[in-house]
Amino acid sequence: MALKHFLGLLLVAALLVAGLPAAAQSETITLVVWDNWVRDAEQEMIEILNAEFEAAHPGVTIKREVYATDDLTTILPLELAGGSGPDVTMINQGYSGMGALVKAGLLLPLNDYADQYNWWDRYALGLHSRNSFSEDGTQFGVDNVYGISNTAEVVGVYYHRAIFEERGLAIPTTLAEFEALMNALLAADVTPIVFGSLDGWPAIHEFSVLQGVYITLEELDAFMYRLPGGTFNTEANLQAATKLVEWVDAGYFSPGFAGMDYDGATFGGFLNQEGAMWITGNWMTGSIVEELGEEPVGFFAFPSDEAGVPAIVPGGVGLAYGIRATSQHPDLAAEYIDLVTGPRAAELLFERGFFPATAVDPSLLSEGTLTADMFDVWAAVSEANAVGHWLDWTAPDVAANIQELMGKVVTPEQFVTDVEADYTAR
Repeated sequence: MALKHFLGLLLVAALLVAGLPAAAQSETITLVVWDNWVRDAEQEMIEILNAEFEAAHPGVTIKREVYATDDLTTILPLELAGGSGPDVTMINQGYSGMGALVKAGLLLPLNDYADQYNWWDRYALGLHSRNSFSEDGTQFGVDNVYGISNTAEVVGVYYHRAIFEERGLAIPTTLAEFEALMNALLAADVTPIVFGSLDGWPAIHEFSVLQGVYITLEELDAFMYRLPGGTFNTEANLQAATKLVEWVDAGYFSPGFAGMDYDGATFGGFLNQEGAMWITGNWMTGSIVEELGEEPVGFFAFPSDEAGVPAIVPGGVGLAYGIRATSQHPDLAAEYIDLVTGPRAAELLFERGFFPATAVDPSLLSEGTLTADMFDVWAAVSEANAVGHWLDWTAPDVAANIQELMGKVVTPEQFVTDVEADYTAR
């Protein structure tokens, strides 16, 4: 043992003579990162960023693990609670996602890093509330920020331009016009809306765009952030549920939608023109552009009862990057988050048809393209203050409730009662 110790001292002395710190010669760091970039266009973007980070940090290796959002939400709490898991992770927002992790003390507050890197200016301050919780995890939308997002999200209507043009159909400006459009498509033997509810969460989109026609943002905020008077038991939600059942009965959705999944049947069905429209989020733009190019598909905001005014639609910012509370490399993790949520990431996201949370130069947009349509929709709903929320952030079982509603297992009245019961029980 004495000889080994002596040799160790000689090694340290040799390194010091060479003018190099001993730790720098031997230290290697593996930064474990979990994300939900599962599609090809997304994978390419994040792999470029990871390679650039490693090149800028000799001795650092990014160990990336990718999970679908549902799997990430399920696995992450177990890994973090066990003291392992990622240093950096994408986190789904809301009480059952980020809130539960904060309540358990598993996430690091990022306010100091947000000050250091000026993350507050990455996007509107109001959007940071969607990644914020009180320190005890009981109040959503306040106090500490626990994640930084690199994409903005808004649900709209994708449509095949050729299907519209061949039948002389125009983009609707009111809900009544939207329903007239769907009836015209049915008369032409075209499925109006490609839709699959097998995964659960896509059903939230169909209900939420109708909810946004009837509800006020004040009502929705009170429900989401659990403010005084917050409730799901409202006339607006009953109207939306009733209308959604009417749409099911009218045959506006894909036949057999209950057995169709999102990535395969629904995305594939839309690409193959098995329906004219698809109500989902702008995160699919990159994948659609990759498959079909910029011109064949357009994107418009879901209309309200008033011409030219969008309904309140679910949206905000995408899943957030956060840091494990027990990470041994929090400063390095913050550097990584700064890269993947910053201007370089915005550039790569934009090139692939995604909507970055950090602003891009409008001159880069080409009129008549899907990407330009997407930016126009975001501008319209932002200007109209019509950006809503994801309902499952505060009512985790709502997707299953909507599946039951659309399957006509429950009535609209029972649906509203069931969601309210789940909401008040938490």
